[in-house]
Amino acid sequence: MFIMLRGAASAGMEDIADPSEGFAGTFEASFARFQVCVERACAENSDWAARIATAIRAGFEFAAADPAAADILTNRALAAGGDGVARYNRLLAYVAEGLAPGREARPDGAELPQLTERAIAGGLAGLVAERLGRRRADELPALASEAIQFALTPYLGMDRARRVAGTI
Repeated sequence: MFIMLRGAASAGMEDIADPSEGFAGTFEASFARFQVCVERACAENSDWAARIATAIRAGFEFAAADPAAADILTNRALAAGGDGVARYNRLLAYVAEGLAPGREARPDGAELPQLTERAIAGGLAGLVAERLGRRRADELPALASEAIQFALTPYLGMDRARRVAGTI
């Protein structure tokens, strides 16, 4: 989901937040950097599908470049109890919100289950979390095309999703 903003995303964990702020402050700082990275990457795309593809690439590049921040947003959030899960759910809601306009891209978009965007967001976050947990964050940029296809297929169909994934 990222076209890397190397300066912003390359800070070490000690630079993310004041240690006295603990998990909450570290999560919020990481989440803000993630949002800035994604939004800057997407700023020049007016086409929804291109924005989603760019966002996924930027997000995966962010996670590969700063696995500690990405781990805070995924694995560590889920392990942090109720507050962490609530923050993780905010991350998923942010991603799902960007996906929702895709319903307009398909004639039968209203027929998609209500949880479609949330499920896609969870799948993307789960893929990132899995690679981080196995210390293989460097593989994420190479997986972006498949993740884009996964995210766009419910809205655009398989053929068009593949084309967007291969050209963005």
